[in-house]
Amino acid sequence: MKVIKMIVLSVCFILGSQSTYAQEDDINSAENKAYSNFDFIAGTKTIFYDDFTAGLGNWKIIEFDQAEDVEPPQIKNIPNENGQWFKVPRRGIFYPIKVKELPEKFTIEFDMWVDVEKMSEMESGLILSIVGNKVIKDEYSTAFDENPQIQLDIHPSKELLYCQATKENFDGERVLDRRDIKNGWKVGKVHRISISRDGAHIKVYVGEKKFLDISNALPVKTNYTLILATNMWGDGLYLTNLKISKFEPTAAKFDDNNKFVTTAIYFNYNSAVIKPESWPALQQAANVIQSTKGAVMIVGHTDSDGNDAANLALSLKRAESVKAFLIKNFHLDASRLLIDGKGETQPVESNKTAEGRANNRRVEFVKQ
Repeated sequence: MKVIKMIVLSVCFILGSQSTYAQEDDINSAENKAYSNFDFIAGTKTIFYDDFTAGLGNWKIIEFDQAEDVEPPQIKNIPNENGQWFKVPRRGIFYPIKVKELPEKFTIEFDMWVDVEKMSEMESGLILSIVGNKVIKDEYSTAFDENPQIQLDIHPSKELLYCQATKENFDGERVLDRRDIKNGWKVGKVHRISISRDGAHIKVYVGEKKFLDISNALPVKTNYTLILATNMWGDGLYLTNLKISKFEPTAAKFDDNNKFVTTAIYFNYNSAVIKPESWPALQQAANVIQSTKGAVMIVGHTDSDGNDAANLALSLKRAESVKAFLIKNFHLDASRLLIDGKGETQPVESNKTAEGRANNRRVEFVKQ
């Protein structure tokens, strides 16, 4: 099973007991509360996804620093964390090969972990460059490229976390905004990074906190692409679960099929415990349900990874967790909420691609 699995409610199981959820929710209740003001809204359709279980074949990596004492980019395991992690180059550029052009409105989400004993406050952290797509990617330089762009530098270290936004090279001031937080990075913890673009407007979140909010970050109307870069004095920065999503022309409401569907409710690995960054999607679901009357079925769906029977059971448990979360945090009437789990039996896309599997991991809310 993947780290991210979504659920859909569909037929008629009424939840009688919430004991399973209550035990799990107590573990995450403080974090969930911290995310209650998190206003990041994820895109509705995944256009690129990589959890690095298949290696680095989706990426072009150009390493600038190949000294023998520097650990090269590779896939590694992180102590006490699930999944596969991309150890990025100490100095270099890298980009997802399939991402040629970014939508006008999109989101990027990923998990980041750093070895703070190896990181330094000097030079850069992880730089995400949203750059005009006429750029020659393999020749890109954060210091010299003159194409329209914004560079978002997320730089954790043992003593300091800073986020900085920089625009293209030209004569004049390049820094658009910067925020420094002393002890802003929780040592040994995975941090969720969330970035949104809506036209010229860029927002950057680390965990539940909004670090950058720049209304005119991309003033030049052109097509943009994505390049990631590093120029670190230290080392030890890791990524996984990188997801790029676009927004389809649908509102947060029941559609013509009486469904509201989200792929932005996230769960712990092989678990029904809801991750705290799911709060905005759950808030949307609560608003949609409260906007109407009658029963609503919550249906959980998974991709095809893993055992069929296990997927079916997990999807139902996740639907149960969603129902309990909505009742506890948004005070929905329990008698209106039904649950079901479909496992991998109703894919909306092929499970042969990572993006298809990401879109199949979803929760559906179906008006009865």
